Amino acid sequence: MQRMPITFLMYDALGGGGVARTVTNTANLLAEHRDVQVVSLLRRRGDQLGFPLDPRVSVDFLVDRRQGLGPVQRRLDRLPTRLALARGESAFSLRTDHLLAKRIRSLDPGVLVSTRPSLHLAATRWAPPGVHLVGQEHSTFASRMANPRQAALLSSVVPRLDAYVVLTRGDAESYRRWLPDMATRVEHIPNALPWPLPAEPSPLDAKVIVSAGRLTKQKGAGRLLQAFHAVARAHPDWQLHIYGRGPEQAALERSIERRGLQSQVRLLGYDRDFQSVLQRASMFVLASHSEGFSMVLIEAMSVGLPLVSFDCPQGPREIVENEKNGFLVPDGDIHGFAVAMRTLIENVDLRRRCGERGRERAQAYTQDVNVEEWLALFDRFDT
Repeated sequence: MQRMPITFLMYDALGGGGVARTVTNTANLLAEHRDVQVVSLLRRRGDQLGFPLDPRVSVDFLVDRRQGLGPVQRRLDRLPTRLALARGESAFSLRTDHLLAKRIRSLDPGVLVSTRPSLHLAATRWAPPGVHLVGQEHSTFASRMANPRQAALLSSVVPRLDAYVVLTRGDAESYRRWLPDMATRVEHIPNALPWPLPAEPSPLDAKVIVSAGRLTKQKGAGRLLQAFHAVARAHPDWQLHIYGRGPEQAALERSIERRGLQSQVRLLGYDRDFQSVLQRASMFVLASHSEGFSMVLIEAMSVGLPLVSFDCPQGPREIVENEKNGFLVPDGDIHGFAVAMRTLIENVDLRRRCGERGRERAQAYTQDVNVEEWLALFDRFDT
């Protein structure tokens, strides 16, 4: 049997966000079993990838934003793209269309995994015969449908793929109901832990609550501060450490100062050794308005941290078992979120039981489980 090579098509392989993190992790796992390469539309930073990549995985950048443009390139960059755009894709232009088309058409027979709607469209337009198309979704069904342009694009593109991979069972069911007559296989493959299960869990004795995510309104750090304000008054010896960067940082700093939380809330940016960060904490909290899956929840479970999360669409409800490995709070219930944090602070036995249950649950997201799910999908295309 011939094992087909795998190509991941990304917007920005050097990014520091969740897509770059999970795609890099998947590519590393698959490199043990297949020839894997990453094609990135953009190179916007230096030489260092946002996350470590296995040396067996090659990376091909199509547009190097570190270099200046000639007059022809600048003119092409002003011409509109032929790809339907999502928010945050301002780099697309007629020039990038040309580069994407040329690179995709050059692919040998194999599997092309595209990682966002505009790249799904590029794959269906320009992939040559013998290239099987897999769309990998990193957002929620609800978020995609909330954008009419993306919904229209996906209704046209998804039925032209060989498989569409989503992060949650709920989203898989939603896509199947939405497009009931399509032949495309809709598969549910959650993200894998980026590390093996640690031999020792967190001792859960540090008076530290951790949260992490890009500092945007969608990630909900503002309402997390609102909930923690009530906790901080009752437990002035506890701290909230928030990891991540983003456009809301200045507003969050003002909110911390206005609430008088400077001694209890710290904005700590990125930490590449996030496992150690988690092992030094006693609870993980997630206040997002929406989550495709949430890697940080399973990472926190792997080190034995109890969880508190809003029941936002879609991922947390498939990870957090209410009152078993933490608390799943009705979305937007700020008071309930604060009560959940206080409960875990004040009940050490419950904190430890939830942490132990989380460690058990984390076994479903190990790297071995994840790679077998991907390989089972790719095996269908092998000849």
